[in-house]
Amino acid sequence: MSEVSALMVKDSIPDLTAKNFEFLRSTSGRIVAKLQSPLMEQYDGDDSYIVFPEGFKVEFYDEFMVVESIITADYGINYVKKKLLNAKNNVIVINFTKDEQLNTDDLVWDQRKEKIYSNSNVKITRPTEVLYGSGFSSDEQFKLYEVYKSKGEVEVDEKSK
Repeated sequence: MSEVSALMVKDSIPDLTAKNFEFLRSTSGRIVAKLQSPLMEQYDGDDSYIVFPEGFKVEFYDEFMVVESIITADYGINYVKKKLLNAKNNVIVINFTKDEQLNTDDLVWDQRKEKIYSNSNVKITRPTEVLYGSGFSSDEQFKLYEVYKSKGEVEVDEKSK
């Protein structure tokens, strides 16, 4: 009986499993984001969470349902009550409007504050330059961001001073 009980440990067995999972987030009746994953595992309880062990992709839309930016990662865990999604391993954020890409190994999406941030090393690739840093914070569409301890060669527009 002890072996059977050990197999039934609550934390090790998902309460819900879904393949080819898709979740839409809306604001005022307008879809603003879509999360997709090949596998989703939900664990219920006081601190319920959802795991994306095979990775995930989040698309953010403008008011015309055009994809403005995406976040992809090889692994993710979403803390339901805190509304925090922690993306890990090969995390990529792309802003199509600005033609910029961020690469890091660890990223947090705070869905309440509509922010993304990282305390890990980051690399931001722009059409004509590459910027490195020891973390960053941004709006969730990766439009306006701040890079911490940044380094790299950056062009400065004299007119915008």
